Amino acid sequence: MPEFKSISFLAMGFVLLALSAPAFAGDDDIPPPPAVAPTEVPTDTPVPFHYQIPQKLSDGWAVGDLRQEKGDLAKVTKIMDGINLDHLPGLHCLLIFRHDKLLLEEYFNGSSGKALHPLFSCTKSVFSTVYGIAQDQGLLNVDQKVYDFYPDRRGKAGWDERKADITVGNMLSMTTGLNCNDAGVGDDNCGSVMERSKDWLGFIFGLPMAQAPGKVWVYNGCCLSLLSNVIAQKSAMTFPEYAKKVLLDPLGITEGDWVTGPSGVNRVDYGLAWKARDMGKLGQLYLNKGMWKGKRIVSEAWVKDATDLHAPKGKSFGHDYGYLWHLKDTTYQDKPVRFFYANGYKGQGIFVSPEADLVCVMTADGKDDAIYGKEEGLFAMEILGAFN
Repeated sequence: MPEFKSISFLAMGFVLLALSAPAFAGDDDIPPPPAVAPTEVPTDTPVPFHYQIPQKLSDGWAVGDLRQEKGDLAKVTKIMDGINLDHLPGLHCLLIFRHDKLLLEEYFNGSSGKALHPLFSCTKSVFSTVYGIAQDQGLLNVDQKVYDFYPDRRGKAGWDERKADITVGNMLSMTTGLNCNDAGVGDDNCGSVMERSKDWLGFIFGLPMAQAPGKVWVYNGCCLSLLSNVIAQKSAMTFPEYAKKVLLDPLGITEGDWVTGPSGVNRVDYGLAWKARDMGKLGQLYLNKGMWKGKRIVSEAWVKDATDLHAPKGKSFGHDYGYLWHLKDTTYQDKPVRFFYANGYKGQGIFVSPEADLVCVMTADGKDDAIYGKEEGLFAMEILGAFN
């Protein structure tokens, strides 16, 4: 994912702007407006937003009226009218959950509640959760050295002693020190090169070190395959089978197609596609400190640890990073607060604010990098402010 900065949604053009007339050589050159029959409505005229309580389905979600959950309908209407005026191009959906209820569910640009949205890098936060459950079960822990699980790889040709210090936590916080950056394109994208190789684990083992572990944050998720492979070995299951058993089935999520490579090794940094409501379940799980519908799925300790700072402060695309979750500071009710979120290519996001007891899901097909800052700004500057 390319670098981006936090941008106020208002500053990105959420308010209506007066449009200047195009410059023509003279008045005679201005074309006449197209004729419109009195009963016709121009196709580009947005439909005014009218709030509707989301539909109750059999997916485990309770639904509610945002006005009864201390939501400001006027502010939400303003947000929605701006979206309908295409102030957030490419947006596919906006869902808001509060107090364990789905309060707002809106789809755009031909999308619907039945659509499966590619999570892209939001998949990393799903893996963070599966990993947390594996740690709860004693399969591995963040302080263990990665090469303790692969002792036969030590001392091979090109071995760098600094690799012996790479911990599981370094991999989850993207501070391994390995010379592997997934933020590029084509041959500059380490993950793309790995995926073209015939031995994914061998590719990772052969990567050179760029610096000592724990010193520098570099966007790298493809190397997480070393951990998914350990979980598979320790659980005596394939990784998809394990993830389905411990996370997807308990959440009632039926889609779980992980990217599988040579020798059955799974990539866990991208590849899943979920319905928007199911994306909200992951956020709600963290908001509820590891609980879903009264059942413990992952430990409260892991939820806290995964959303704490573990990388050099401010060095993750200009903000902070936990264990495969993005961390950001903002203001809520005139007080500084922190929210965390899963973030994916083209504008996939699961935003969680414990202080506001609120989860927000956005999916999109953004055409440029501005989508990340616009969505972040919409959540931080507008949506949080719409709830008391």
